[in-house]
Parts: sequence; structure tokens; C-alpha cells
Amino acid sequence: MPIERLPLDENQKQIARDLGLSDDFMRILAMRGLSSEQEIISFLRPSFDKMSSPFDIDGMKEASDRINLAIQRKEKVLIFGDYDCDGIGAISILMLYLRDKLDIKYFIPNRVTDGYGMNVDTLKSIISRRRPNLVITVDCGITAYEEVEYLKSEGIDVIVTDHHEPQEVLPDCIIVDPKVKRTGFYDFCGAGVALKVVEALAGREEIKKYLDVAAISTIADVVPLKDDNRIIAYYGLKQIATSPRKGIKTLLGTEKVTSHDVMFKLAPRINAAGRLGSAMKTVDLFLEDDIFLLRNLCDELESDNARRQAICETVVTEAKAMIHGTDFNKTGIIVLAGEDWEAGVLGIAAARIVEEFKFPAILFTKSGDSYKGSARSIKEVNLFEELSKFSHLFTAFGGHSQAAGVTLPISNFDEFKENINKEIMSKVDRGTFLPTFDYDMELDASTNLLPFAKELTLLEPTGYGNPEPSFLIRGDFRFDRIGVSKHVKCSLKGVDLVGFGKYEYSLGSTRGERELNVSLGVNVYQNRQYAQGIIRTFKANGVSMSEEDSTLINLHQLNYTGEATLDEIAVEDIEKHLEKPFGTLIVCFSEEEYNALISKSERMASLPMLVANARMLSPVNSVIVCPAVGFDYSYYERVIFAGKPLSSGYIAHIKSLLSEVYTIGDCTPQRIEIDQNAFRIAFMELRRMAQMKERLVDYKRLLQALTPKTKINFVQLRIILDVFKDLGIVAIGDKGVITVSNQKTDLEKSAIYRNVRK
Repeated sequence: MPIERLPLDENQKQIARDLGLSDDFMRILAMRGLSSEQEIISFLRPSFDKMSSPFDIDGMKEASDRINLAIQRKEKVLIFGDYDCDGIGAISILMLYLRDKLDIKYFIPNRVTDGYGMNVDTLKSIISRRRPNLVITVDCGITAYEEVEYLKSEGIDVIVTDHHEPQEVLPDCIIVDPKVKRTGFYDFCGAGVALKVVEALAGREEIKKYLDVAAISTIADVVPLKDDNRIIAYYGLKQIATSPRKGIKTLLGTEKVTSHDVMFKLAPRINAAGRLGSAMKTVDLFLEDDIFLLRNLCDELESDNARRQAICETVVTEAKAMIHGTDFNKTGIIVLAGEDWEAGVLGIAAARIVEEFKFPAILFTKSGDSYKGSARSIKEVNLFEELSKFSHLFTAFGGHSQAAGVTLPISNFDEFKENINKEIMSKVDRGTFLPTFDYDMELDASTNLLPFAKELTLLEPTGYGNPEPSFLIRGDFRFDRIGVSKHVKCSLKGVDLVGFGKYEYSLGSTRGERELNVSLGVNVYQNRQYAQGIIRTFKANGVSMSEEDSTLINLHQLNYTGEATLDEIAVEDIEKHLEKPFGTLIVCFSEEEYNALISKSERMASLPMLVANARMLSPVNSVIVCPAVGFDYSYYERVIFAGKPLSSGYIAHIKSLLSEVYTIGDCTPQRIEIDQNAFRIAFMELRRMAQMKERLVDYKRLLQALTPKTKINFVQLRIILDVFKDLGIVAIGDKGVITVSNQKTDLEKSAIYRNVRK
């Protein structure tokens, strides 16, 4: 079937020829709203001269005049900033420019002891130690009306530089926030605003010195990478690549830096200290030149980040547990509160919940008589607008469409939770919360995709507002595991397709027509360049798996023992449940069982079909074939067995998780029986291999090597090996090294053995 493309008109084709671009790349640009030759040139070759004037931002002239006056008078100045990567970058930019011009210090509130943003108690403490003539806020302050009044009462001038959404009452001082009047370009991050302040003070040439810092903040703060932001990110990354600041080079440990590196390597480490307490030390990453001090700082940030990851994982795990029992048919937003969650990781944890459930989420933690929360959203829900409707319940609130911070009295929590859920439910269609399968273009994997993959690098830096494009590749592909890892790979004529982690079973053990959503890049191995597609998600349009492969995926069911009986459910009753989009899962254990199921009902045949794993944790009505080990049933309201598992214990296990578990048809377990003599034969051969120090490239090849020597079939050998591993009799290292214990062990201790003994 020929692949359809977005048609290009003659003008677009001519522009592509003039600029030396392929038609497919031209299509990508057109889909991003770039149509004229000048627009495309400006996008692909950002010009530093095309940046907007700093004086397009209201209040900039007054701010630059006041700072110049402070420079003339050699006044004491305090920069008050936020504790995230953006705030740290904004502080660093102003410090780098002003530190040799006047008496300047900076302050970042401790997340634990001071909380977010400015507060009067913190300001009193600062002033008692060092009274400044001027306070400049960066990446905060637009809602600090009371705090500004306090500073003014103490005779201290204030300049607020911020990029967050203003509220009805503004601080009575000089304000430089492009979102107040939205004249010119207004989507800067806090560090971007600080950069424009320096430009107003010293001109455009001066800010070239600080583009690396501004680029990191711009990418990390997830502002749209368009217009000025694209220019900042583009030239900032080039600066890091050609003449990296010592701190950045020490922290990253590499010369080449992409937007992906900033988002997933640099930013988390820069943010780590501030998420756990004080970020004051982190500014030295940009200000300090002493390599010894920088190495110590980077070691600390690495340690902070590891601790932050562990704490965040705990919050995410506990939040997921709290979501169990949620009726997603009556949910518009996930709102949770933990008594002792670490406030600094709530934003990251909320983003994880949004990613896994595709619902907006707000996570709160207790702080005295209040709950402090961080919110994240999906692109279809403007969180700032929705939260603004309930600002009367808050003691503090700020943010933008996709992220926000909220503080409210504990006594207001239940009212807020109920009402914001009702509000979003009333205006957002249920389909908004269902998984989507969006892509920019379909590609033909039988053609050489390397030139196109190279061309796509022209889109860098990618991120919010300029996302990395995704592509559809469809076909009947066979994936193999990569060595002893859980990753899979399929090498085609025009591209290598790679799936990580969760695709071990869903792609590694099945065939059939699939639609793969991939990102496309260039990889180099042994001096060979080739196109590589990283699988983001996939859809199966049918399932094709051998009886052996389906049995292998189902083997984890042998870990469960017990008995359970199930009530049978009629097809008509299933279809009634399917009238709501969430809550019902139908389970099959083979291709044959799936085909039998979809022949019973058109409604069930139209359900999304999952193979081995879910695309996300949200309990969308689906059919799953061969649920893999670790598949999470607990968010579903009901599970319906449409096939025969390998043990009655597996049915009992699912029934212990849910109150509604049914069967449609016969679900009597299909037993696998293994003679005890087979265990003895396999053990003897494994011991011989261990003594000979034989190494296996992967698990599958071990079983393939054992099969002809033992005369035991592949599936039975896999079960025997699972029993041995379960009891610690046999171990296989990451590099294929086999070790065998000589200590006698009772096989009856293994649930797997008890389920298969003959």
C-alpha cells in the first residue's frame, strides 16, 4: 500500500529545491506552520540579530535606569531568586554581569525552611544581616504584593523580574514580566528575562557571554522553543559545545550537548539541591572557575540527584497506590495528599503521574496547617485557568498552563478537590483522557532513511513548542533481544528499530502487523552510520504468536498457588460495561483465544488490543493478550478472563486484587506437567557447563544449547531453569556466566515446581 504524504504545492517544492531540503523535511516544516522561504531560513538558521528588543517588555526602561543608578552609586543590591534551574540561571546571569560593578549578593530560599518565593519572615531575616538598597527578584515576585510593600516600608527599592502569569493585584514597584502586557515576544523563562535585562543595560553583544546559562534554563523550564527562545537555545548549545563553562563541562563530562542532554542530564542535577533544601551552592556551577571546587560541587550535586531520585520514586509509588480504586469515568484531575512527602519532588512526581495516567495531577504535602502542592497538566487542559477559579481557597498560587504551585489550608482541601474535579469534568470531553497515537509522518522502512535522519538534526534544539518529530513505521517485523538485556531490536533495510525495557515481551515474542511510533536519529557503531528508530509506543493490529511464544510469556503465572472460582458473564453485560470508557479489561492467553473472543462481539473486536504490556496505567477498556509479568491489574474495576491461564493460583491472585473478576467461557487452567527426571538431567548438564566455564550470549541461546543435549523441549527447559533460579540452585550473570550450587535443596519449596510436577 503506497504511503500517503501531506501534499506540497509548487511553491513549497521550489523552496525545498532552493534550500536543498528533501520534500519530506519540507513537509515537517509545513506542519509546524513554516511556509515562506524567509520563515524557514529564520528557523533553520536562527539569527542573533533577529531577537526582539528588551524594551518591548513593559518596565524594562525603568528597571535598567534604576540598576544603572545603583551601579553609579555602588549600592548594595540583593538578587532574590527561585531554587530551580531557571531561577539559578537567572541569578547567575545577573551576578556574572553585575558582580564587578557594585556590591551584590544573592539569596535563594531554602525549600524546606523558607518555602517558595518571597515571604516577609525570610526578608526580615535577610535585612537583619545585610540591608540592601535595592532588591531584584528573578523568576519570582509577580505575586509578592505584601512582600514588596514590606521592603518599601523599610526604604528598600524593588524590581520584580519574572515570567509567571500575573494575577489581578500586582506588586507596587518596577515590574519586568513580559506576560503583564504581552507586547512583543513574551514566552521567556526567568533566565531569559534576566538576559534581556542585561541586554537593556549593556547591549546585545554583552549577552553573548551568558547564552549558555540562558539556554540551559530555557530548555529546562519547558518554555516554547520559538522565536527568541529558539535563538537563545540554539546559540547557547553551540557555546557549550565550542567553549563550555568549566562548571558545565565538569558536570556533564562531555563536549557534545543536545537539548535532550540539558533536559535529562544537566537540569536534574542543577535542580537536585534546591529540591531537597538549599540551592545556594549551585550558583557556583556558573560563577566558579576553580576546578577543584567545581569537582567537589559536581560530586555533591550527583549525590543530591541520586537522593532526589530515590525520594521521588517513593512518592510516585505511594501516589500510585493511593490511585487504586479511583473511578476514572468520574475523574477529571488526580488530586492526592501525602502527610510527609518531600515538597521538592512533588512537581517531578506529578509529571510522572500525568505521563502514566494522562490526567492532570496535583500532589500535596502537609506543611503545618496547610497543604503545599505542585500541579502538572496535559496539553488539552490549561491548569492555570482552572486553578484560578478557586484562588479564593488558596493562600498562595502561581504558575502557567502546564505547571503550577498551590498552597491552601488543610480545611479547604476536600472542597477544592471536589470542585476542581467537577469543573474539569464539566468542560473536558472523556476522549481527551484516552491514549492517542499521534505522529508527524509515515515512513517506509525499506528505503534508506539515513539522509532524512541527518536532515532532522536541523530541527535542533527540540523541546516544548518545537517537539522532536515522531514517525509511523508499520509492518510485520520480528524483533530479537539484544544480548542478555531486556531490550529488543529489528534491523530492516532502511533503519534499525530499537525498543527498550517494557518491549521485551510485547515485541520480542510476537509477530503480526504493527504500527510503531518512533523517533528517528543517527547512530554510529564501529564507524558505520545508520538510521535508528527508537520506539515510543506501538499498536498491534492483530496478533501472531506461536503456541510456544505465548506459553513463554505466560510462565510467570506458575509463581502463584491457590484456588478460585469465577462467575460467568454474558456478552451483553460486557457490552454494557464498555459503554463507559474506563474500567474493563478482557484477558486472553493466546492468539487462538483472542480470535475466538472477537468473533463473539463487534464491540469487543473494536477494543484496543494490548500485547503483554499496557501503554499506560490508565485503565482504558482493552483486551490484553498474554499479560506479562508485572502487568498491573489494580486500576481496573473488573477483569474478564477469556481464556485458560497456566495455574488456578493466577486466577486466585487476580481475584485477591479486584472485587469483580469474571469469565467468559471456560477458564479451566491448562496444566504443564514435567517429569522429575527432566530436572535431574537438566541440572547435570548445567553443572557440566558451569565446570567448563561456558558462557552464553543470551538466555534464549542457553535454552537452545540445552535442548538437543537433554532431549527436553524448550518450554519445559525454561520452566526447569526458572525453578532452579527461584531456589538459587543456578545463577546466570549479566555476561552469560553460569554458576551452579552444590547445596541440596528441596524442589517442593518452589511454587513453580509444585504447579508442574507430574
